[in-house]
Amino acid sequence: MKRRVRRPGSYLLLLLLMLWISGCDATGGQMETGLRPAPTAASVLLGPQPCPAPVQASSFWARFVHPTGVQKVEGVACGYLMGQPVLQAVVMVRSSGPDRLLDLHVFTNLAGSAPAEIFKLIGLQGGAAKISNYNTLLTDQDGWQPFQNTQIRHTLAREFKWSDSAHTLVQVGFVGLYPDITRYQAEDAQQEVNASQGGRGWQLDAVSTAQSFAEFVLQWPEDAPATIVSGGGAHDAQAVVLVSHPALDQATIQVSLSRLELNTNGGIWEVTDVATKGMTLTAPHSLQQLASPVQVTGSASLRTGEHIVLAVLNDERTVIGQTVPRLNSAGEKVTFKSSMSYASPLFRGDIQEGMLALYTLTANQQIVGCVMEKVLLQD
Repeated sequence: MKRRVRRPGSYLLLLLLMLWISGCDATGGQMETGLRPAPTAASVLLGPQPCPAPVQASSFWARFVHPTGVQKVEGVACGYLMGQPVLQAVVMVRSSGPDRLLDLHVFTNLAGSAPAEIFKLIGLQGGAAKISNYNTLLTDQDGWQPFQNTQIRHTLAREFKWSDSAHTLVQVGFVGLYPDITRYQAEDAQQEVNASQGGRGWQLDAVSTAQSFAEFVLQWPEDAPATIVSGGGAHDAQAVVLVSHPALDQATIQVSLSRLELNTNGGIWEVTDVATKGMTLTAPHSLQQLASPVQVTGSASLRTGEHIVLAVLNDERTVIGQTVPRLNSAGEKVTFKSSMSYASPLFRGDIQEGMLALYTLTANQQIVGCVMEKVLLQD
């Protein structure tokens, strides 16, 4: 089954690591949303729902969101965002300027005379929003980075889930590491597969998805030998696959996968964990919210000529911070405690989803081991 997924960050990863290492001395959260639908009462349906009249009309909301002269209520979406059998409405207000700024207002108490606002998000450039099949609010926005005589478009996808303790929606992380890092990406990919569009049918196969990760993230050969350890069948929601690199002394990684929303009826596979025997990241923890500089601890088993590299990657799989940790002990088993800075040139002040990765590389910069975990990044 052919796979053709090319994300810009996948190409940048190995190049950036090689450039960094050439000048370095090698001696030297938030709540997890997961892939499983949240427990719901029988009357709490998943995904967007029809809005009751009269709140389905955009004109109804003008007196609650107070649009300015350059704004209009663009649309309304309803769903059970609070996990209770009472609907909430997401009101989208669009500015007519060139940035097409989107304001979001979330209301409950729709049956009352005065709906109560429980959340708002203002000024999303070129923004978009939808209610996920997990009953969370998904948003997307643009950011433009100058490059020579043009600008490069980047996007920031975020997910917000109701918190009983905070009494509002709070940003959470999606457990996916590859090929989709955010739930917004994953649900778009699922729609493509359902419609047989975009050439992502390989994501219905656990082995192909694991091999794709090894090829495009670790730069291993296409169709590297892979063995299913558990799951991965047509009726399985989870899988564990071992992928090896014959030319690198049978270097092997363990890839754990889960179907999106644990849907065994055509659900796509997402890589949720990557591990290598003898390598660990002990801190920070998965889906923890980080601030730069971040303190990282772990260990690795190294063979002669091998070294380790730490990297922070954003949701476009671009390296935004990296370091060669100073090892605390020599020999086959080493431990480290390292402070690593990272910086995202766009979306300053916003929390974005990303990854923390520990790599083992050979003397000629080939990746032979990898541990990855999902994190939330705050600049």
